[in-house]
Amino acid sequence: MLRFITTGLLALTLFAGPAQAAEGNQVAERFASSFAHEAKGEIDEALNDVLVILRGDQKHYVATLRAGWLYYVGGRYADSVQMYEAAEALAPRALEPRLGLMLPLMAAKRWAKAEIVGRELLKLAPRDYTVRSRLAWIAFSQGRYKEAEELYAAVLADYPSDLEMMLGLAWTWLREGRKAEARGMFEQVLSIRSDNMQAKTGLQSL
Repeated sequence: MLRFITTGLLALTLFAGPAQAAEGNQVAERFASSFAHEAKGEIDEALNDVLVILRGDQKHYVATLRAGWLYYVGGRYADSVQMYEAAEALAPRALEPRLGLMLPLMAAKRWAKAEIVGRELLKLAPRDYTVRSRLAWIAFSQGRYKEAEELYAAVLADYPSDLEMMLGLAWTWLREGRKAEARGMFEQVLSIRSDNMQAKTGLQSL
């Protein structure tokens, strides 16, 4: 039996051929190089590695998704949107390309489009942390404080220790003029992380 398995594996290897094996190795090397460059802050170099992969395979989902991320990190938001949309087309049932798509849209202050994407995601994942927290930020950024308050509070109910949601709710209360509640929440954050600059700034703004 072992001999049969070994022979079968050898046959598969031979069938794949050295060219395909070499191509797979090159893709792996490009990904490794891309992550290494990103870790050093070399975003253009990291991006170039995945673009090389895409020149060889335009339908490589992970490379497409990663290109969207790297364009976003590099501040090229229109290119990022294009790549995330391409990734979504490759995996239309996946959540992650649409979650990624929200990032450049928000960074470019394309609030209406970002909210549309977020609302569609919310139908698929009603209690998703990332979707709800981003929708809360979108509402806050547009001055829709009551809506932001409800979203931050809902996420915080699921994740009571989340400092980011505490801060989001505190700043929302501050913008609503609810200074006592805001002070209490900023102080709660500082009781956990005494070095938190957002909470300190919030208290100074009261």
